[in-house]
Parts: sequence; structure tokens; C-alpha cells
Amino acid sequence: MRSVVLVGPELYPIPPIRGGAAELFIDQVARRLTDWRPLVICPADPELPPREERGQVEYRRIPLAGWRGWLYRRYRQYFPFYDRQVAQIIGQVRPALVHVHNRPLLALYLKRRLPPGIPIILHMHNLYNSLGKRERPLPGTPMPVAGFVACSRFVLERERDRLGLGAALHRVVYNGVDPESFLSLWDHEDERRGVREQYQIADEPTVLFVGKLRESKGVHILLAAMERVWQEAPGTVLALVGGTEYGRGRTMRQTRFFQQLRRQLDKAGGRVVLTGFIPPARMPLTYLLGDIFVGPSQIEEGLGLVFLEAAAAGLPVIASRMGGIPEIVRDGQNGLLLQKKDDAQELAGKIVFLLKDEDQRKKLGQQGRQWALTNFSWEKIARTLEKVYDEVGGGD
Repeated sequence: MRSVVLVGPELYPIPPIRGGAAELFIDQVARRLTDWRPLVICPADPELPPREERGQVEYRRIPLAGWRGWLYRRYRQYFPFYDRQVAQIIGQVRPALVHVHNRPLLALYLKRRLPPGIPIILHMHNLYNSLGKRERPLPGTPMPVAGFVACSRFVLERERDRLGLGAALHRVVYNGVDPESFLSLWDHEDERRGVREQYQIADEPTVLFVGKLRESKGVHILLAAMERVWQEAPGTVLALVGGTEYGRGRTMRQTRFFQQLRRQLDKAGGRVVLTGFIPPARMPLTYLLGDIFVGPSQIEEGLGLVFLEAAAAGLPVIASRMGGIPEIVRDGQNGLLLQKKDDAQELAGKIVFLLKDEDQRKKLGQQGRQWALTNFSWEKIARTLEKVYDEVGGGD
């Protein structure tokens, strides 16, 4: 069987016990590959061994903590610790294919140092501007990789002539959901009641947000919209699920925005539940907290995995009409799209509309769940990815 090395960014471990959409993608597809034998390379973590096998997947985890991690983040050009060890491992195992996620500079590094017979795929889950300053190639830098993969059509077209410049192949591979993990809120009342009881939510209508508590995610716009919602639908609960960051010891870092948000929450006209960071393994049931899912992103997101997950849980979705979001939130089919990303009054109107119309909520939620599970199951995504692997080549 042909082998493939899937290389995660240097930020979070895999499996994604600290969060991360790219890390979740790698873990979910690796365990479902059937024609390719996967080796996953990622940073080390105190709760995970340096090397292990889980089913068919082998994991190699690279230490990158303390002074070593600080030097890497600050002076990566001079201290490419992660890059060197990734290249060393790949040189030892000699895979048929290398699949690098969200790190164009790492893909270039490997391209220059690996034997020419090992094709490299660069897979972007975000746009160029979402990368850190030390993770971006200079504008106009060719990326002579065998394949460029994007998480949405939006990212593919935006980056085709930038991060995808010089790639021999361009393809879209979406993120996915696990049909066995996500339960429909319309069919699992006992499980839903149990999750809500953990946060003292009974039968109150609940607006759910999942994501980092950042200005770019529109949390402040949602809170402003809720002031009107609380006037028209008293008793509604706003549940904010997530921390300010991912990673070990950083999930509730006191950012300036979060400090300001806490002051606003203290003056809020209704009840707000802050759950903090919840590990990915517990997230499927957490979606059962809500009656409506709202994600008023203020930036052009590559896709937005939370929207797929909310749909898989049977939640009607309200989202910004930006970036790759409209590819998975279809207006009038599984949710409602905002005309203006920062219009709190428009957002409030859509929330109130859905809160007062259970039939519409159920229709959008059930249609969304069926669509998500039919088109975006991890099994389907893994098969799509293997077709890309086959196209790129990677000899026997």
C-alpha cells in the first residue's frame, strides 16, 4: 500500500485535544484512508506520547516547547527546528506522497530538501492574510508543488495565483463531519436535556455561538443584536461556546477584546452562558445546547467548520454572506445569510424571526442536517482526498 505523510502546523497536537480545524481534518481523514497508509507528523504535547499507532495511523510528535519553541516562532528563518525534523522523518520513511497543511513555507522547505521523486501537496484551510507574518511567502513566490488543495472554492480562486502559484494541480477538498457523532436536536430530546442541564438551561430558547471569542468572529455584533432579541423574546439565552485561543494554557487568555466583552456582558439585558473552551471530542453534543446557531463572522473565512457541525446537529444557521461560508450555508435551505456583516439590527431581526417560527426552524434544521451528512461526511471527504492523491501520482 502506498504511504502518505500528513504534516500538521507546528501549533497544536493531533489528535486535536487542544483544538484546531486543520488538525481535526488531518485526524479524521487519516483514520479513514483505505488506499493509502498514513503517517501524521505534528508537534508534541505532554498528554500524548512522542510516537504511537492508533488503528492504521502512525503518529510522530516533534518537541517544540520552551526556548526551542520561542526561537522557532520568532526566528524561524534561522532556527527551523520543526521543519528540519519533519524533513528528517520524511527522509527516513520515504513516503509516496507528502501532504502539508496550512504551511506554505514548510512546503517550500521540504520541496528543496526532499528527493525529487516525492510529490508534495499544499493544503490551505485559510487565506494568505490569515497566516502569521513569519508563515507567508513573499508575494509572487512560486509554489512548485505537485498539488494545491483548498478548503473551499472561495479559497481556491483567491489563492490560485498566490499560494497556488506554480502548483501542477488545483483542487477543492471540503472539511467534514462525523455522522455517528452528531445527533439531531429534533430526535434526541433526552441527550439534549442532559447537555442543557449542565448549564442550567431548561426550556428557554437558546441562541448558540461556537468559536474563538474574538472581534473577527463578530461576537460583539451578536451581543448588540441580542439586546433587541431580549426585548422581543424575553427569557432567551445566549450561549457562547469557546475560548479566546486554542492550545495548552491559552484558551482563556485575557485579550483586550475579551476584557471589553466581559464588561459588556456584565451589562447585558439577558442571560449569557460562557462555557469556555470545549475539547473537540465533546463538541458534537455541545451543539444540542442551541435552538439557533449564529456566526456573524466579520472576516472572509475559508469555510467555517462550525457551520457544518451546526447543520449536522439539526440547527438552523444564521451567518455572514462572506468568504466560503455561502458554500455551506445556503440561504433559505439550511439557514439565513446576512446582507451586511455588521448590521446588528438585521441580525436581531433574523434571530427573532426564527425564534418565533418553530416550523421554519425545524425545516431549515432538518434540511441542513440531511445535506451536511450526505455531502460532507468524513468518509466522503476521505474518498475525495484519495482521488487527489491518485491524481498527483505518488508511485507504488
